[in-house]
Amino acid sequence: MMNLMVVDDEHSAVESIASSIPWREHGIGQVYKAYSVKEALQQMTAHQVHIIITDIRMPGLSGLDLVSHIRQKWERTKCIILSGHASFDYAKQALRHGTVSYLLKPVRDEELIEAVQQASVQIRLEGEKQLMHQRAMYSVREHLPEKRAGLMKDVLLGHKFAESELVEKLEQLEIGFRPQDKMQLLLIRYDDPQPTHKAFRLMKYAISNVVEEIFGSSYHLCHTDDAYDDLVFMASPKQAQSEPEILMGRLGERLLHSVKQYLNATISLSVSRIGRFPEQVPQLYHQAVSALRKQAEAGKGLHLNAAAGSHGATLKSLAALYEPPGLTALLEAGRMEDANRKIDSIFAELSDSVFPEHVYVAFHYLAAAFSYMAHREGRQLSDVLGEQYQQLLKDGYGVSLRSLEAWTRSVMEQWAQSTSDTGQESGSSMIRQVQQWIDHHLGEDLSLQVIAGEVHLHPVYLSKMYKQSTGEGISDYIIRSRMERAVHLLKHTVMKIYEVGQEVGYNNTPYFIQVFRKHYGLTPQDFRNG
Repeated sequence: MMNLMVVDDEHSAVESIASSIPWREHGIGQVYKAYSVKEALQQMTAHQVHIIITDIRMPGLSGLDLVSHIRQKWERTKCIILSGHASFDYAKQALRHGTVSYLLKPVRDEELIEAVQQASVQIRLEGEKQLMHQRAMYSVREHLPEKRAGLMKDVLLGHKFAESELVEKLEQLEIGFRPQDKMQLLLIRYDDPQPTHKAFRLMKYAISNVVEEIFGSSYHLCHTDDAYDDLVFMASPKQAQSEPEILMGRLGERLLHSVKQYLNATISLSVSRIGRFPEQVPQLYHQAVSALRKQAEAGKGLHLNAAAGSHGATLKSLAALYEPPGLTALLEAGRMEDANRKIDSIFAELSDSVFPEHVYVAFHYLAAAFSYMAHREGRQLSDVLGEQYQQLLKDGYGVSLRSLEAWTRSVMEQWAQSTSDTGQESGSSMIRQVQQWIDHHLGEDLSLQVIAGEVHLHPVYLSKMYKQSTGEGISDYIIRSRMERAVHLLKHTVMKIYEVGQEVGYNNTPYFIQVFRKHYGLTPQDFRNG
């Protein structure tokens, strides 16, 4: 319930208002009495008062003076003026001070009750509004680090923003730098292995706090994780620096030393050159990552100046993804060992890449292969891809290499187990042996007689068994494998057309061009040019 105070220099007026109305029935718990402005202010200090009914003309300070004091110190308290003077000037001043009502004596009880209830409603509405604002601010504060990291990850990946939109986001998230500000990137790799992912995250959190403590007085900072689970700090100087490289180098050394001393941990630090936010951030990032990757064999605890030896990297496609045979073909054939070797080669190449885009592309490549196999075998997509798939999909460009590899290994393990349990391996051991031999001898004579001799079967029996098991003839598999290999060589090498043909078993170049055009609808040269 709310509390009320009645202020008037006439005792009878105070007693009448305080006693003649059953205030408790109208939501008022306590009624305080004061006979001067001074006494009213003393009571305000001692008690919580929500609503005040006050006369205007009193000895000393007036009721308007009281309202003015209350506005300054107890702004949520509502005031009702009760006056015997129908003065327009008084009414105007009362309104200026934000009073709820201006009532003239003598006043009926119903009018007074209505004014008090009106004041109560205003207090409740303002309280609810303030509570909603506090909850909203708490929610924003609670998720502020996550939202900041998300925006910085978008900038890191080169997402485009209208300048006004970006400025608004930076202000909302209380990030200290603005478009065209100078900045450097700090790429921090945690070098020590951790027993669990949770321990790894906790250590990164502790390291980020040390970075804030050391660099925070000189730089506006904001950080995120990249696809390789490294920390990426964007650092913009708070004021002009006469020797920024020296300052950054000194603070970097202090960071490595402090992490070792206080956290008993080892980190490597790669610092980019100075660039402009946000358009040069992706280039600065690739520069810092490239410097760290090039020194990967140099050990732990590195402090690298990326600007000294790198001008950024050029984005190239991942060879391991597209080198035939593809993952889908291997899974279809039940060649789990070869499929796992391909997975190994994909993640080995990803670990050496400086581009987060590669992780994102690999995720969609792997998801497409697993989805195709799930539909082909009539399995529920959710059963094959697992719960973690939805989180990876939500991460988008920000998908982590560590998370992607853990998910991929899990799906592969479950797939191998399910095919083993149900006895539904896609292809017999003999079929896998035939395909493996073909894949390793694409440039040689691949006649049915030669292949049959390698697996010690009659050519007619081998041909019939292969067709029944796979649904296609051996010659179809050979042509498809040779064409996939040719495409890979055309994309990823500078070999001449005739050399590509010889590499995949076609010594007659015109015939190779004819087969390629029949398979893909264009010549090898047109394919390469396109």
